[in-house]
Amino acid sequence: MMTTVQLQMKTPRDLTCAFSPDRTRAITGVVGKSVRLWDLATGDCIRQFEGHQQRIWGLAWSPDQRRVLSGSWDNTARLWDVESGECLRVLEGHSGFVRALEFSADQRCAITASGDRTVRVWDLETGRCLQVFHGHTDGAYCALLASDGRRAVSGSRDGTIRVWDIESGRCERVIEAHTRHVQCLAWNADQRRVLSCSFHIRLWDIDSGKCIQTFEGHNETVRTVEWSADQRFVLSAGHDCTVRVWDVESGSCVKVFEGHPTLVVCASWCPGQRQIVSCDENAGIRFWDWGR
Repeated sequence: MMTTVQLQMKTPRDLTCAFSPDRTRAITGVVGKSVRLWDLATGDCIRQFEGHQQRIWGLAWSPDQRRVLSGSWDNTARLWDVESGECLRVLEGHSGFVRALEFSADQRCAITASGDRTVRVWDLETGRCLQVFHGHTDGAYCALLASDGRRAVSGSRDGTIRVWDIESGRCERVIEAHTRHVQCLAWNADQRRVLSCSFHIRLWDIDSGKCIQTFEGHNETVRTVEWSADQRFVLSAGHDCTVRVWDVESGSCVKVFEGHPTLVVCASWCPGQRQIVSCDENAGIRFWDWGR
């Protein structure tokens, strides 16, 4: 069974979307300069966050759902209060567009990945840049912080994943992950393995750099990957207009959800893992029954 919600917006190309942890709301960014907050039950816009000078690219929710981060072609990231819409902090230092952002587990820090080929770690209380990682040979497209605060991983248009020591800024490992740009990364529960997606999806052992599993089936760029809560399945969505579920152990595709009329920009498990929610480039939201 599938239910649909249409966000009430015009959708020029390059829509970005991020679902709240409870999957009841979403934030979007488009060619315009506003970040918008949406109610997924009604499709209504709740609030706009104004301040960026160019189009929005990266978006992220804090784990407690009280704040969001946005990254822009104006080379800045901004921290917003969800309830008031107030800009709490402007993070400046990148010399290229901010492509992706993530909060740390304790919500005190953030990591940003930029078209200037660098990855940065920020103190969100002060706005100070704590570390800059250099090494990618093309724009950085995604980055994650480990929950212990000691390591970070990033993926790039250069096809590599890099593992970083946060304190020293040293690159501990370079993984030749894909032949094309790395779109998204996702830690497993113990953060010893990471998923990456490009044209295919791959699972990596971070300490050895070994590829443990490959998931093949999408026939266009894979935009996003996410673990299920029980770590048995992987969720993906991409430019082939499909949402897919994969068995981690076998690498086989166990479910394909079709119905989006255009490329899918994000997909996530709903709490309880009985539904999946996804968003396409036309701002069409679909809830899919999974039921496992």
